[in-house]
Amino acid sequence: YCSSTEYVSTTMNGDHTVFGVNFADGRIKGYGTTTPRGEKKFYCAYVRGNPGYATNDFVDNGDETVTDLATGLTWQQGDDGVARNWQEALAYAEDLVLGGHSAWRLPNAKELQSIVDYTRSPATSGSAAIDPVFDCTPIVAEDGSVDFGFYWTGTSHLDGPRAGASACYVAFGRAWGYMHGHWMDVHGAGCQRSDPKSGDPSAFPTGFGPQGDARRIYNMVRCVRDAG
Repeated sequence: YCSSTEYVSTTMNGDHTVFGVNFADGRIKGYGTTTPRGEKKFYCAYVRGNPGYATNDFVDNGDETVTDLATGLTWQQGDDGVARNWQEALAYAEDLVLGGHSAWRLPNAKELQSIVDYTRSPATSGSAAIDPVFDCTPIVAEDGSVDFGFYWTGTSHLDGPRAGASACYVAFGRAWGYMHGHWMDVHGAGCQRSDPKSGDPSAFPTGFGPQGDARRIYNMVRCVRDAG
């Protein structure tokens, strides 16, 4: 299903791209708007009502946390620069004490997607797809370039031959995939995909799936708690 949100950069081989939700597998990806045969057609679901829905209202609390008054969630302002597998990420959130609070957790997929800033991308703003009130540690991507990480959610992905063996993440940097013999941004910064909860990334030298999705397995963490 197509959304009205266009990717501010391009995917694949310079394709104009719009974000959509794949309700067959639960992923949010950027989709090119054309095919070699012409304009691509999408399913759509229409909406009306509150035009301010999903508009963030961030407040820097001055203690390495940020509160979104729109959702009532308080976020860890910066990641700690360490990539972890999913179980390690859960343990890190459980042990985190920050801003005088200890009730931190991994955000679920909807919570983490709520802080994506679709007006920003590494290619167009030189930043992660997130408001600059947040800090994101730069990483070295699959093609050797400087980029930004995938961030774990606490949401298990009930898809594939072993339902629940993977968990969802949000790509705040380029959503890399290996196609046509090289790495490229296949789904756009701000997409939501999934990685195995544990394993060896070297087992996937050319990614996984039809678009060769990069499988890092060790991803970044940005914790959340309920404000108050």
